[in-house]
Amino acid sequence: MNTQESLFSKEEKVISNGIEILKQLENPNNILAIQYYELLNHYKKLLKQTKLLVKVSDRQQRDKIYESQQKTISNEKRLAQFLEAIPLGIFVVDHERKPCYANHAAFQIFDTINNPPHTMEKLVEVYDHYIEQSTNDISKQCLPLEQALLYGKSCSGEVTLSLEQQQMPLEISSVPIFDQKNRVNYVIVIFKNISKRKQAETLKMRLIEEEQAMLAMLRYSKEIEDKNQQLIKLNQEKNEFLGIVAHDLKNPLSNIMSLSEIILENKIDIEIQEFMEMIKTSAESMFSLITTLLDVNAIESGKINLSLKKENVLPILQQVLNDYNQPALQKNIRFHFDCFQKDHYAIIDRNLTRQILDNIISNAIKYSPLGKNIYIRLFCDKEKIKCEVQDEGQGLSKEDLSKLFNKFTRLKPQPTAGEHSTGLGLFIVKKLIEKMRGKVWCESELGKGSTFIVEFNCTN
Repeated sequence: MNTQESLFSKEEKVISNGIEILKQLENPNNILAIQYYELLNHYKKLLKQTKLLVKVSDRQQRDKIYESQQKTISNEKRLAQFLEAIPLGIFVVDHERKPCYANHAAFQIFDTINNPPHTMEKLVEVYDHYIEQSTNDISKQCLPLEQALLYGKSCSGEVTLSLEQQQMPLEISSVPIFDQKNRVNYVIVIFKNISKRKQAETLKMRLIEEEQAMLAMLRYSKEIEDKNQQLIKLNQEKNEFLGIVAHDLKNPLSNIMSLSEIILENKIDIEIQEFMEMIKTSAESMFSLITTLLDVNAIESGKINLSLKKENVLPILQQVLNDYNQPALQKNIRFHFDCFQKDHYAIIDRNLTRQILDNIISNAIKYSPLGKNIYIRLFCDKEKIKCEVQDEGQGLSKEDLSKLFNKFTRLKPQPTAGEHSTGLGLFIVKKLIEKMRGKVWCESELGKGSTFIVEFNCTN
């Protein structure tokens, strides 16, 4: 029985006692007794009405309280649904740091660890553990949750958690909620896994760096292209200058050689004759060098006059061998020539072919010791004409073979009788044979001589 019912019961008892007392009076019909009786009955009615009104009022109050409670429950459900729908980890602690709420996303963030949290209390413990473990160099009071609890400050920041299986960057925010006296009542902590954003930022930075590198490369390429154009122009000017100088020197040297021969044909003093021989030899060497330089200049400037025809290689080779009979005899070197058929037709330029064979034969003599043999073979091989020139010289190492046809190459083997070498002969040979779509190569072993093979095409 509540207080109101107790009061009503007492009042009813007082009225009932009053009525009983009136009934026991000697003269209950006197005016005072009647009025008092009426007053008690009226009061009884009022009490009954008051009691009824109180009941109605209590019922209305209870209805209002119930309605308020239902609204509160509904609002709490809506708030919970709203918080669960947010793809962010959220937990709430009170002013004593006791957990009050955590949404599903908050638990999911720590699913990758060995013992993931299943209760709000465990969630806060795990959060604290990894936050402190990952921020050893930061005071605990500076962390977002502590800033909100201790100082009532909203705080945001990024922390990379070192979980067992991965590095997880988190964006963390803490917001304090105050009571009516402006004291921190609760703190909401919101945290988000920003791994994808970090990956996107890293990818963006990489793309920016690659773009910058590409732009730099394009700038460098443009600079290199400009430099190449300048070098091409300078090379062309060099070739033109070299061609002019070499051509202008060629005629005086021809005159010197001719005059030397005329003087040597006449009877002159032996000492003068020796000097004239030296002059003639030097002039011939210079003439050969200038001719070689002109050939290189023509090759590099693309000014070789090429006239490809079906020609017999045999008479060209025989003419070259005849020309070198005397130089070979001077070193007591014997030619051994093998030819397996009468005709050896190939698509060649006659002058260039003679120059190629001339260079190969002269090299074989130049690098052969005195009294040795040179074997020359001409034969057909699957629609190709091949000319092999084999010497008994010093042979070539693998290192020398790798740079044999380069320009200005100086190899370890030296001419055996002090002959002059420019280091350009085989470079010219390779360029000329390639102009005719042929090939040249060398097979050699150190100490066992060398074999040069020149291959000509029989068909276009």
